[in-house]
Amino acid sequence: MSPDDPDDVRQTDQNGAWDAFALVASGVAVWGGVGWLVSEWLNSRVFLVLGLLVGMGAALYLVWVRYGKP
Repeated sequence: MSPDDPDDVRQTDQNGAWDAFALVASGVAVWGGVGWLVSEWLNSRVFLVLGLLVGMGAALYLVWVRYGKP
């Protein structure tokens, strides 16, 4: 196969999309979990929300750094 084969390009794009999705999902899951643990420990739900927001922000930043540059 040549490097310009459309099937190869499509497969690479799909892999990049799944990688980006995995980064976002894992960021929210990990930091949301940390926030949930702190919320349970301190009896305050604000840390769960903060953990989810930090996870989403960090994950979107990583996606932007990894895939946003040409």
